[in-house]
Amino acid sequence: MLFELLTARYPGMRLWLTQRLCALSMAVVLILFWLRVWWLAPQDYAGWLSVFSPLWWRLICLWFFACMLMHAWLGVRDVLRDYVPHLGCQFALQWLVNLAVLGNTLAVVWILFGMSY
Repeated sequence: MLFELLTARYPGMRLWLTQRLCALSMAVVLILFWLRVWWLAPQDYAGWLSVFSPLWWRLICLWFFACMLMHAWLGVRDVLRDYVPHLGCQFALQWLVNLAVLGNTLAVVWILFGMSY
């Protein structure tokens, strides 16, 4: 049943499922973040630096932001397709959204991996 819904016959289901799995993944990472902050209890800059210094945690944070950007991109894409009737405006707005997602991706990568820990 699930595989039939994910075929080319129902193209929107893959995107819908991708968005829901991204949301679920973000919820799990957010719970892990709360537990990590509760466990380490950072009080100052050095404490917060120790929260984000392990490579494995930065990779988990990168996963979180990748899921968040994918979730947002899919949501805005659907809103633009539903509520912007003019195809030229849709294209221009989607291009701006794509540019913003790319900029946010570069900023997240720079923050997580470009800074010295």
